[in-house]
Amino acid sequence: MAKLFLFAIGGTGSRVVKALTMLLASGVEIKNTETIVPIIIDPDSANGDLTRTVDILTIYKEIRKKSVSGQAGFFNTKISSLDELGDGGFVSDNFKFDIDGVKEQLFKEFIGYSELDKNNRAFASLLFSKSNLNADMEVGFKGNPNIGSVVLNKFKQSDFFKRFAANFEQDDRVFIISSIFGGTGAAGFPLILKNIRDAKHPTPHHHFLQNARIGAVTVLPYFGVDKNEQTTVDSNSFISKTKAALSYYARNVSGNKSVNALYYIGDNVTNDQKGADGATEQKNKAHFIELAAALSIVDFMSLEDEELTVVDGHAANPKFFEFGLRQESASIVFEDLEKATYELIAKPLTRYGLFKSFMEHHYEEYSKAKGEAWAINGNNKLTMEALDARFRSSINQFNRHYNDWLSEMSLSNVAFNGLDHQKSGKDIYNLVNGRPNKKGFLKSVFESKGLDHYLGLLSKMEPNYDHLRSTQKLTALFYNATTEIVNKEIKL
Repeated sequence: MAKLFLFAIGGTGSRVVKALTMLLASGVEIKNTETIVPIIIDPDSANGDLTRTVDILTIYKEIRKKSVSGQAGFFNTKISSLDELGDGGFVSDNFKFDIDGVKEQLFKEFIGYSELDKNNRAFASLLFSKSNLNADMEVGFKGNPNIGSVVLNKFKQSDFFKRFAANFEQDDRVFIISSIFGGTGAAGFPLILKNIRDAKHPTPHHHFLQNARIGAVTVLPYFGVDKNEQTTVDSNSFISKTKAALSYYARNVSGNKSVNALYYIGDNVTNDQKGADGATEQKNKAHFIELAAALSIVDFMSLEDEELTVVDGHAANPKFFEFGLRQESASIVFEDLEKATYELIAKPLTRYGLFKSFMEHHYEEYSKAKGEAWAINGNNKLTMEALDARFRSSINQFNRHYNDWLSEMSLSNVAFNGLDHQKSGKDIYNLVNGRPNKKGFLKSVFESKGLDHYLGLLSKMEPNYDHLRSTQKLTALFYNATTEIVNKEIKL
């Protein structure tokens, strides 16, 4: 079945991929594809946003490998690295494209400035400022798309691009994630798009690339940077850079019909993130805008092939989208989302929230050797002693990332508070924020039965999944039990 090659450029690209991975873990369905292949493009290999996303992708793969069964929606979509495709013999979790020539080298050394003759050196000095020429690219392009456009143009010459091209088939799709107000994303998006559309012999499968179905989300400013001695990035320039980039995109992206579907997203209210030029210090808090941007990928993949026709390298009917809420709110809950968004994410996120809460607060207590029936019955038991220890560790690690993701989004100026992920015990069914509270006697009954009802439902449903090995049985049992809870008890 068709693949989706997901190009994530810069720190924003990594954070949107993180949000998408959380959605996939919760069971949000991606149509028209069997495999998603993330390709992260960031010259700053130590970027905290990048390293955290790569860790999350790796853990997701480990969990899915042991739990996929066709009877659970959690971790159902396959995620692969580019190295795993084809028959090249590569086996790795390398999701990152390494850009040759950026490590331990200044920009002027990259372009061979000292080797230019007098006239060309003078011309280069007109194009690039002194600070540009002396820029250390190992931590990225620091909001300078003019530098990024030169460096990233080497992408088409790389073995990585050739491997991508060799594995790209006629029915595959491409989606590109980038911000428009920095350096790496603003430069990288049009260059990657151009390299794909202009692919020629001897690039493998160049005809498929020229007529690929391509979607993209361009993220407008949605946070500021706390100016300090650790950063040279000035967020006061974000708007002017955005205007300049949009003008360029109007001619060279949307204007020439290079992209089939282009999604725009941003926000007027911004957070001040801790300023850092890159490396481990660049680890921005998750934001609802990144979740909404991830939904553009889901929407693009829901479009049928006939809606994304390409003729001679140009989209026949390019589409343009924006994201909106049903009602404006500084603390977004599920009820604030438009109907289509609500129906897409409310149930999956709640189901996974119920699973995560149980594993975090109750699994150890209720899965001991003499514990509940759901854990000790059958041939494939779910007790701590019987369940794969590495698998449990992977689940716990992923859930910690999930907690961080929800917590960070809840603290943004425009917060996402769909779930209270701390709910447990008798209140475990009250994790959905913004739902009308039960009153009087009915409320006390509802609150008191939470965990007891959950345990009883697990025991009732457990025999249906005993034919699966324990790691598969765990996710199948909890996915189907939480589905019933969401539909019949929480009633989303």
